[in-house]
Amino acid sequence: MATGVSLGALQELTATPIADSEKELRTVLSDIKSGKDVDAAHLLYYTQMVNQNSLTVSMISSIVKERADTLKGCCQKF
Repeated sequence: MATGVSLGALQELTATPIADSEKELRTVLSDIKSGKDVDAAHLLYYTQMVNQNSLTVSMISSIVKERADTLKGCCQKF
């Protein structure tokens, strides 16, 4: 696991959760697009996966913003 405040370290930390979430979304969407029987449960599951992906990206965005705000605060003190 990467440590530090570099953009590379932050990217390494956050890339896997986003990629995993998007992979699951693609899998569920391909099932829906394939023309198989899609019922309300499939659509509900897809909605849940979209919401989970949105939450993952939102949390990572908050982490990146907090990092930027912290670094700006440190720079202003010097």
